[in-house]
Amino acid sequence: MRAGHGSATLTIPDGTPLGGYAARTSPSSGALAPLRVDCVSIAAGPDRFLLVVAELVGVNADLVAEIRRRAKGEVWVCATHTHSGPDVGSRAGGGTTPASWLTAVADAAAEAARLAVASETECVASHHDGGLDGVGSRRSADTGERRVPVDLLRFADGDRLAGVLAVVPVHPTVLPASSSVVSGDLTAWIREELRARLDGSPWIVVATGAAGDISTRWTRTAQTVAEGRRLAGLAAQQLAALAAAPGRAWTADDGIAAARATLPLPTRHDDRKRLAGLREAFAAQLAGLADDDPAGRAVVTALQGVEAAADRADGPETVPLELAAVRLGGLTLQGIGGEPFLALRDTAAPSVLLGYANGYAGYLPAAADFATPSYEVLISPFRPDAAERVAGVMHDLVHRTTHGG
Repeated sequence: MRAGHGSATLTIPDGTPLGGYAARTSPSSGALAPLRVDCVSIAAGPDRFLLVVAELVGVNADLVAEIRRRAKGEVWVCATHTHSGPDVGSRAGGGTTPASWLTAVADAAAEAARLAVASETECVASHHDGGLDGVGSRRSADTGERRVPVDLLRFADGDRLAGVLAVVPVHPTVLPASSSVVSGDLTAWIREELRARLDGSPWIVVATGAAGDISTRWTRTAQTVAEGRRLAGLAAQQLAALAAAPGRAWTADDGIAAARATLPLPTRHDDRKRLAGLREAFAAQLAGLADDDPAGRAVVTALQGVEAAADRADGPETVPLELAAVRLGGLTLQGIGGEPFLALRDTAAPSVLLGYANGYAGYLPAAADFATPSYEVLISPFRPDAAERVAGVMHDLVHRTTHGG
């Protein structure tokens, strides 16, 4: 099995509209660091899998199609879901990428893929799964559980560490809507901190997993760069320890098999009287909260979710969701083109689940989550049975890659 890595930068001019926050009013002004588009290449014989990870809030289907047109092999395109990058047109239900970003991101992805393939070397790989404490938790309410599962793929060239791919199911949102500085936010800081702890490993890529209902809202003490780096250091310390522990060896030497499906999911239309009642209830809650109470952020976003649900009355009857599975010999990856809730990771196990992959259709809550009218549930275009239907299709795709069906 061969593995390689390539990276290219995205330059974001000052004055660029930023994506991710409905409450944001200012365009970009400066950058903490250039945004990156990374590519991890895994090859065996004539087969090749390219995982493109872009520091964007989302990737639309048109962007994915353009990158696949330019690269050879099975290509997945994932967003880290940073909220400190350009507005690339990602919207619940699907969106269209502005022409300038379609070209710029595809150019960067093609260059990263070229570099990844050119750098491929024989590697041995292992899968490590564990947990991160104190970094993220359910964001709709402080449940006290501040531990999330994590997956790490380690690639070694003999005794030398070649690279690491970490899949972290946490919204990479530390900086607030009032920030106009371009940044990869938490995922970029984790990458930097982990590289330092792994003695400058040749490459580190941090992707986002099933983070739909997980964020730093209750684990952060401020929405500053310093606090983001503190959380990143905490995550990197635990990821480095995980990388040093025994893992499950795997190889793609017996081939790479992939399958994809686009699932047209019915949308839901909420009762307007119910939404009006929720609007009044959330407004009353907000009036009783202090300005610096994190619970206030949950209520503010819940009110945004109410308005989004009200606007959905005239929307489409179905929303397409791309699902994908790839078997890399002894390892299986699953990709969902939206924001899966963490519960779906358990459904996918032992596969490694990537969110924000190959499109953006919106939040994908589990059926039980619809009992609580949080922002994520309200803004989701889907019905309560959507996650169960997704899990069923994903199971079929995994079976197809394993048995050639």
